[in-house]
Amino acid sequence: MKIEVIAFKTEHAEKYGIEAAILIQGIQLGLHLNRSKPSHIKMGKVWMYNSVREWHEVYPFMSESTIKRALHRLKDSKVIEVLQLDSNPMNKTNWYTLTNALGQIDPIDSIKVTQSKQYKTNNLKQTFIVPTLEELKNEFPNLDAQRFHDFYSSKGWMIGKNKMKDWKAAARNWLSRNEVTLKSPTIKKATLDD
Repeated sequence: MKIEVIAFKTEHAEKYGIEAAILIQGIQLGLHLNRSKPSHIKMGKVWMYNSVREWHEVYPFMSESTIKRALHRLKDSKVIEVLQLDSNPMNKTNWYTLTNALGQIDPIDSIKVTQSKQYKTNNLKQTFIVPTLEELKNEFPNLDAQRFHDFYSSKGWMIGKNKMKDWKAAARNWLSRNEVTLKSPTIKKATLDD
């Protein structure tokens, strides 16, 4: 694919460098193109993949080492997440998504569904929308939002055998269980001084 015109945000170039700003736009484009592909929605986010060689083919004016440095800078700045998500462990291709630091929703507003899977509850016929990490952090500042989100994502947002209906109630229960654990008496080890 030959690209004749490259656009990027100057604020990204100032903050992360021109190469990184170009890669941000490339990732945003990839996420936009993949948002309707179920195979590219993982852990409640839209992902795209490329090897460094493929990035170099798209942007031949950047060397592979420059691309690697720019991607590391974005990862270290927590602008992107980079994981190897292929089901084949031999496939080491990196998958990329934007973090909330930059915003998966910038500039493609409709990508908000990336952090929201909808589930129909059987008995209430209501739509359950998985909360974003940002929503969890805003609503419950004392909650370890990443741990809560990862835990229920791994369970398909189920509580026991039932689909979760109210994530706020689940978060309050999570916090109260942790509070009970913290307040429970600890057994003190005996020492020679006792």
